Amino acid sequence: MTEQLTGRERVNLALNHQEADRIPRAESFWPETIPIWHQQGLGPNEDVADLFGYDILGAGWISHEARPGFLQTIEETADWWSRLDGNGAILRYWKHKSGTPEHVDFTVRTRDQWEDHKAQMLAQPPGSRVDVLSALRRMYEAQAKGRWFCWTGVEAYETAKDVFGHLGLSYIMADDVAWAKDIFDTEAELACAVLDHLEQSGVRFDGAWIYGDIAFNHAPFFSPKMYRALIKPAHIRQIAWFKARGLPVIYHTDGDFRLILPDLLEAGVDCFQPLEAKAHMDLRELKPQYGARASWMGNIDVTVLLTNDRARIEAEVAAKLPVAKAGGGYIYHSDHSIAPGVHWETYQFLMELVDRYGSYA
Repeated sequence: MTEQLTGRERVNLALNHQEADRIPRAESFWPETIPIWHQQGLGPNEDVADLFGYDILGAGWISHEARPGFLQTIEETADWWSRLDGNGAILRYWKHKSGTPEHVDFTVRTRDQWEDHKAQMLAQPPGSRVDVLSALRRMYEAQAKGRWFCWTGVEAYETAKDVFGHLGLSYIMADDVAWAKDIFDTEAELACAVLDHLEQSGVRFDGAWIYGDIAFNHAPFFSPKMYRALIKPAHIRQIAWFKARGLPVIYHTDGDFRLILPDLLEAGVDCFQPLEAKAHMDLRELKPQYGARASWMGNIDVTVLLTNDRARIEAEVAAKLPVAKAGGGYIYHSDHSIAPGVHWETYQFLMELVDRYGSYA
């Protein structure tokens, strides 16, 4: 197929394991990257998504906080500040650069504290948790530009981790199964209620791109048995909202999640992103193994891009894209987010390679 298609058509074809005119593409960036690129030659009014023809546009991010938008500074220096957020978590952030915040403390520790937190969560009206007007504007923009419009939001483990921290949540999952189930069920219930509100407000999605970091570089944060008993039912519930409307689901998790990949497929996931190369994820192995059961998005190694070495970057793209694109089932993305150390000229070269190796002509 060589005719020019819309981004919406490309993504739908890829998720149905069909070839288009070229592979669809999307990208994520660290907040500093685009401003630095403006200093390196990107025009001040140029939009990278328009410039390189990205095919996906998302909206509808939901706040899961008990007190949406609450933020109180606890401590501050010239370089960082510690803040109490609407989840009752105290996190330390850098002031002048992006990065994962340091987990200082989590104030929801007991079952009684959770019940209070949960009551506050469920008491908030759905409209207080999402910017409906922004979602509608993005929907109309996607329609005007022919892009695949998706809900971008988080799943139950990710939102629960923001309340208890990884360690605290792990203790709950190990020691109190009923409590853990209630936590994940509540988070899924809240997400579905706000999705209902978005739909009732006129927002219509082509699919979902759900975020939930559930693994580190060697394995998931929990055993497959624990996933099936505690988290998978909440995943099924949230994903079912989209499946009931015939919509596909892309699932984002960093790390090596191969131990529970079959379970995620059973839960209804259609496509996996970003496939971190440094976490032993390799679509050249995964795609033949799973065939038409799964689609893939990403796996272009950011650590290679950060070298700004054109020969190494072309070798990375040339080794993966021909395998990835064969028979459809692939969407271009880096294997994380583009960091500011990737030069503007380097990224332009990368997109030339994606054009060349990602074409079906």
